[in-house]
Amino acid sequence: MTDLLTCVILDDNYLDRLAIESELAGRDSIRLLGSFASALEAVGPIREFKPDILLLDINMPGLNGLQFLKGLGARAPLCIVVSSHPEYALESFELNVFDYILKPLTTERFDQALKRLRAFLLIKQKAEAYVTLIETEKIVFKDGHHEIHLNVNEISYLEAFGDYTKIVTSGKDYLTLATLGSFLENLRSEKFVRIHRSYAVAKAKVSRITHNTIGVNDIDLPVGKTYRISLAQLKSIHGSKKS
Repeated sequence: MTDLLTCVILDDNYLDRLAIESELAGRDSIRLLGSFASALEAVGPIREFKPDILLLDINMPGLNGLQFLKGLGARAPLCIVVSSHPEYALESFELNVFDYILKPLTTERFDQALKRLRAFLLIKQKAEAYVTLIETEKIVFKDGHHEIHLNVNEISYLEAFGDYTKIVTSGKDYLTLATLGSFLENLRSEKFVRIHRSYAVAKAKVSRITHNTIGVNDIDLPVGKTYRISLAQLKSIHGSKKS
């Protein structure tokens, strides 16, 4: 992965574009390729220059941000939404948006998003070979030039990133070239339960449960509306552990 990332801004509000541009101005590791007020202006440069990151507003006249993102399809860059509207967050993550920042943009929150994005790109670069799932509940895959043998009991949760699945353990994260659905299908383990379009958790690693989140280590993961039955099952298991 190159140290220099490229990005494009799409936001119809001039002052909000200026705020993002100001944040980017002090960062040598990111180069701004263009800042646009409409989808019509942005689509050509995005297709031509293929930026690494799209900083996207949602509530815009005409074609809104999410409609624009759908239209890009497989050609879409990694997308960080910067919006004043929290109600679009669920729909955004269902489109594999990388992060969702609420306006007004702050340096601290922007730093956090970029740090996560760079970590993702780094492990994505290493996920270039293959994944093999062993019947003895061991996962064998390549991490760069090294072959990793990981016992499923080490996994805290799994996170979908498009065609990739991030494997999160207490010590390190890995990225494998497999969708979350196919990963779980091949794993065939009762130790995991899917709680969201983007997440599956190891039942043994669940530390707390609320009405719409599941805690694993110090992370709270969202529970999707269509996975409420999974939440009920986990509550039952979690309750029996305490008694």
